[in-house]
Amino acid sequence: MDMNKKMMLIAMAIFLLIVIASFSGIKPAVKSDSFVNINLPQGFKIDIFSDALDGSSVSYPGPNPSPRMMLLKDNVLFVTIPNVGKVVALPDENDDKKADRVVTFIDKLNNPHGIDYYGGWFYIAEENMVIRVKKKRK
Repeated sequence: MDMNKKMMLIAMAIFLLIVIASFSGIKPAVKSDSFVNINLPQGFKIDIFSDALDGSSVSYPGPNPSPRMMLLKDNVLFVTIPNVGKVVALPDENDDKKADRVVTFIDKLNNPHGIDYYGGWFYIAEENMVIRVKKKRK
């Protein structure tokens, strides 16, 4: 087998491993020290609000990505998680700038990837449609 064929087989094998890892949800772990390479303007700060989401705490491009869109409403961060088909709510009840818990807001969705709020309704973009839902009052 000549060198070009060997290189082509190696490249195909690497590509297949990446695809398999992507579809099986294998992603690199993200630690708070990964922020050291992010240059923020003076007076700004970056930190992790929650690392307890289903899937991964970071969004990667490609099929069935992890958390994508967020919306802050009434001190609750709403996050779409396409790879598990749901939207979760992350309340910060004690105002310490960290999520206190993860609450499923709505599930059984088709890759939800966008969310907005208007006129008492949440609008959620799924793979094939946009739905609107009202938050139940306690």
